Amino acid sequence: MHNLLGWFEEAIKITPESKYVDSNGAKIHYLVWGETTKPGLFLIHGYSAHAHWWDFIAPSFLEDYCVVAIDLSGMGDSEHRNSYSQSLYAEEIKAVCDDMRWKDAVFLSHSMAGPITVKTASIYPDLFKSLILLDSIIVVPPDKARSFSGKGSMIRSDFIYDDLEKAIDSFRLIPPQPCRNDFLLKHIASQSFKETTSGWVLKSDALIMRTYEYEDLTDVFMNLKCPIHLVYGLMSQIFSQEILEYTKYVGNIPEEAVVGIPGAMHHLFIDEPILFIEEIKKVLKIGVNS
Repeated sequence: MHNLLGWFEEAIKITPESKYVDSNGAKIHYLVWGETTKPGLFLIHGYSAHAHWWDFIAPSFLEDYCVVAIDLSGMGDSEHRNSYSQSLYAEEIKAVCDDMRWKDAVFLSHSMAGPITVKTASIYPDLFKSLILLDSIIVVPPDKARSFSGKGSMIRSDFIYDDLEKAIDSFRLIPPQPCRNDFLLKHIASQSFKETTSGWVLKSDALIMRTYEYEDLTDVFMNLKCPIHLVYGLMSQIFSQEILEYTKYVGNIPEEAVVGIPGAMHHLFIDEPILFIEEIKKVLKIGVNS
């Protein structure tokens, strides 16, 4: 734990540049680490999260990449919309790439971002050198599709807190899980709230899941042109063995492109950040000591 804390404190000393770009009428915020002349590595967060989830991950890749992390609309410091969809999020990702003048990049997408990025890759195939899916459900076996719906369970209400400290203490992961690296969670929580005239509230829009449009990506996933890798937590509470096998089948993903992280649940880069970085570097074929 002590060594991990020291590693974390060193990592977050490397602070990113904060930038904005317009996409379909919304100001989209994103962070940039490293030299912009290097190849692009694009990090995309899950539901109700934000770009600062990657603060302690991004610095480990700067020897080989310029790293970008987006705040999807309705989350982080990006503007909210009246409604949300995979297609709108795809345009936001493209807008950031255009703003960076990237012709292509490697994409890492966690959880809800996986389907969004698969949709993006179907619209802009030339943008994708490769796609690394992180504990992300893209397709569901047909016999499970009717009963499987993560949308309803993610609808939430806004809670108002008197001060930031109380807000941070209240912060929990979605889906729920224990977190043994409390300092990582507190760092993420410290960037997750905004002050309003009523008090402190989560930055993420509580209405996202009431309006979010998503689609069956089976055909799209079968026909993606870029290499796909799967990285998941071996203790994930959502990414079951059945989902894993079906995902490999539909996406035609070879066994060597699949990595399970021991000791990690759904939020794998919070649970096992150093092991996560080592495994991603192997996928990217760069030295683990870089």
